[in-house]
Amino acid sequence: MAQRAESQPVTTPSVPSAPVAPQAETSTLAHSPALRKPGRATDEFLMQELAQGSHDAFEELLSRYEAPVLTFCYAFLRNREAAEDIAQEAFMRVFRNARRYQPVAKFTTWLYKIAANLCINELKKGKLRSTLSLDEPAGPDPEGSRVIERIAIEGDSPLTELERGEAQTLIGNAIEHLPPDQRTTLIMVEYHQMPYQDIAEILEVSVSAIKMRVKRARETLRETLKVLKDGR
Repeated sequence: MAQRAESQPVTTPSVPSAPVAPQAETSTLAHSPALRKPGRATDEFLMQELAQGSHDAFEELLSRYEAPVLTFCYAFLRNREAAEDIAQEAFMRVFRNARRYQPVAKFTTWLYKIAANLCINELKKGKLRSTLSLDEPAGPDPEGSRVIERIAIEGDSPLTELERGEAQTLIGNAIEHLPPDQRTTLIMVEYHQMPYQDIAEILEVSVSAIKMRVKRARETLRETLKVLKDGR
């Protein structure tokens, strides 16, 4: 398996001067049960602090989500340099829009929506070239082994170890050639194991549309794997 390259850290931007909130308001916010939990500030609380110009709040958000967002972007783009650039841009947008943020949806939904849209726009340019192998870790299930296993057991006989390696390559290539909406959705489901509801909110479509995209993508991959089995 290819060795994971060390990612470039997101540089903390200079926080512009901002008026300090009155002490009473800060105290009320800090003790709000909806925004703060014992021993750990919530993401929403940190965004409120960031809106007031807190470097510490931004650093804490980076420590929580820099690595997950980077691997999320890499799963889309399959290009290390582009993934690092997009991940950094996502956090810059979080920083720039901190004062506009409203904790209606989960912070992570908002963050991943920013990252997903940036990745989708980058893919539309069609200029990316993969710089690392498909088996580099890129999420909770980096090789998409769950989808390979599901498709494999639907046949009459299981795949051999050699065939599993071939299947991974075939399916990886097939995923890259899926229609963009199916590819985006499948990556979120199979590589990042995100709930359908969260994906629907991030991509701003219905849950039923997400299910249909996944169904069609899996059918395409099933046909791809069938070629390997038929060639035994």
